[in-house]
Amino acid sequence: MLMEERDGSVIITEAHWQRLWEKSAIGQRIQGGGLRLQPEEVIYSHVHRHQTLPYDKWISDQILKDDTLLNRYIILESLRVPGNLIVILNHDGINWDYSDNSWALRWHKEKHPDKDQPTSEIRWHHALESIDTIELYSWCKSVTQRGRIPEILVIDDEGSVVTYEISIANPTGNIDMSDLDNIGVNTTFTKRYSDVEKDLISGHSNNELTTVLDDLHHRGLYIRSGFKYGTRWRGYEDEITSSHAPWLIDSLQDSPQNWTDACLNARLAAGVNKRYIVAVLSEEDDIKYLEYRRPPSDRRWTNLEKH
Repeated sequence: MLMEERDGSVIITEAHWQRLWEKSAIGQRIQGGGLRLQPEEVIYSHVHRHQTLPYDKWISDQILKDDTLLNRYIILESLRVPGNLIVILNHDGINWDYSDNSWALRWHKEKHPDKDQPTSEIRWHHALESIDTIELYSWCKSVTQRGRIPEILVIDDEGSVVTYEISIANPTGNIDMSDLDNIGVNTTFTKRYSDVEKDLISGHSNNELTTVLDDLHHRGLYIRSGFKYGTRWRGYEDEITSSHAPWLIDSLQDSPQNWTDACLNARLAAGVNKRYIVAVLSEEDDIKYLEYRRPPSDRRWTNLEKH
């Protein structure tokens, strides 16, 4: 089946285009019959569906013109090879609503865009790309409100892909933190307090750290230093002697600066059976918590082949 360039787009109009859509949901259907493909879909269709390129050097020419194309193709391949159906949102006239800054919609391999709602919304980032935590929280909230999974695929300079998910967490505990005896750490000679705890107790400061710590206390969490885990705090839901700390917590000022940092924090938290969250002041002027996590094993989209 031949892919051809027409009016700046690549389209498939030969007889088998409908089967390609029904089986793989690649591209966007066009009036009169046929599919319009994004450049990364053209490469995928050539490599994995044996479609003929518009001309022999088409891929190399497009990569020279678009320095993110190869990354987008690798991301698309990582998602599609396990059987997911992907609709890229750069197409005109998308039939589904979606959140700002989403790159694509994903359907589980047993679903189809013609009859099912998307399973997730996807965005992708380079490993060294900076994170805007407040924007990311807003995106997560928007995606979640649509009943979809917020998925993020991260790619490094070697073309390796990992998947992470984000969510809005609700950490709570059973400790009465209005009892000042529960604040600070008892030692042999004295009781030790962090600077933030001192500020909170004295009421001398109302900065970000004291605001977050106060919120965590009101949620019933016993808070200790997260130093040995590389975070601001760790949070216990019950007495420290009877439980481990399920929460690793950073304030916004401590939050990951790029996706390498975020991936590291989420992976380390998973490795010690904990959950990593970042405190964010929401649009409602209260503290919310954005969680970075490794997905379940059946949603860890990655690539085996290097390009």
